Amino acid sequence: MTILSDAFFTLDHWLSRHRQWWDVQTFQQLDWPWRQTQPEFCEWLDGAEINLSGVDWLLEHGGITPPPDTSWLREGSMATSVMKFPPRMQNGIKGRKWQQIEAFCQHIRPAGATIEWCAGKGHLGKAIAHQFQVPVVSLEWQQSLCEEGQHVAEQLQLPQGFIHADVLKGEGDSTLANGHMAVALHACGDLHRVLIETGSASKLPQFAIAPCCYHLTREETYTPLSNVGRHAKTTLHRDNLKLAVKEVATAGAREQRLRELELTYRLGFDSWQREARDIDEYLNIPSLPKQLLSQGFGAFCQWAIEQKQLPFSLNEAEIDHYLTIGQQRRQQVARIEEITQYFRRPLELWLVLDRALRLEEQGYQVQVKEFCDYALTPRNLLILAKEKTDK
Repeated sequence: MTILSDAFFTLDHWLSRHRQWWDVQTFQQLDWPWRQTQPEFCEWLDGAEINLSGVDWLLEHGGITPPPDTSWLREGSMATSVMKFPPRMQNGIKGRKWQQIEAFCQHIRPAGATIEWCAGKGHLGKAIAHQFQVPVVSLEWQQSLCEEGQHVAEQLQLPQGFIHADVLKGEGDSTLANGHMAVALHACGDLHRVLIETGSASKLPQFAIAPCCYHLTREETYTPLSNVGRHAKTTLHRDNLKLAVKEVATAGAREQRLRELELTYRLGFDSWQREARDIDEYLNIPSLPKQLLSQGFGAFCQWAIEQKQLPFSLNEAEIDHYLTIGQQRRQQVARIEEITQYFRRPLELWLVLDRALRLEEQGYQVQVKEFCDYALTPRNLLILAKEKTDK
């Protein structure tokens, strides 16, 4: 057992034991998802004030236990010295993104050719090329971003070059085979999985990966990367992967208000369509133009009816009735999400540890840490891996 595998198994047992609380279909049922298994809790929810915490009730009554301690993630997370970048390096980069890049750079020490995986315009690569004076190869599948990034790199006279490549088709493999370190700041789903698998197979000396968007994968059922993960009690499907990155309270006030309004409309429409179609199941409708929300619930329903080609319509009384139902269901969803969100970070850490353990099994010395404050980005977990020197 290693520190990482021990942390993984502890977390795995906790998640498996509490599965009923986080593996739920939030929008697809009209009642509490725990009515049959936890009737006492659901009776409390039926009568509880909206400001009372369901998590607190469950903790008090033994329905759930606190998650395993993760204070070890913050050990060594604070940089001993702060790197200084010239103001010109920040041009064209939003403040929060630049702060993430600065924080990421505090934790790496590239000593040779560095590969920026899924680079976009290569902002991270520019910071690395400037700060560490190492050549950077930035891989990006959008040609226009490669051209923009290359233009800026030449303006700044940085040792950075761009390669137009689709890494999911293996077009980054030869670059990895000739690199010293790979960096990925919020590479999504299969993109960072390919980096781990291909880079470790190529014996790449170092990795620094901050994963993101685990659900952006071809698989409906999650296949763990590590051998340890394949023996886990916890199994995950795509909706569970979405929960691992779902934030319900980080948006600004206006964005949060629009989200709540859209959710109210969707849930109200869902209740109506179940009765109109006489089919008690959730009906997915596509993303909508946000300006539609300002036109009222009736306009939203008419749009949704057209999208799904339903042979029905609502009268004014039905519009008022189902809008009220939508408001009630939105409050119920908020209650359910309070419970599921309690398990969001542990699920994300389980996924990150699975990736870290894959690299450890491949012979690397691996750390997992928080590279910046959670307020700067919720995706603040960083995997650092380097070849062991005692081979």
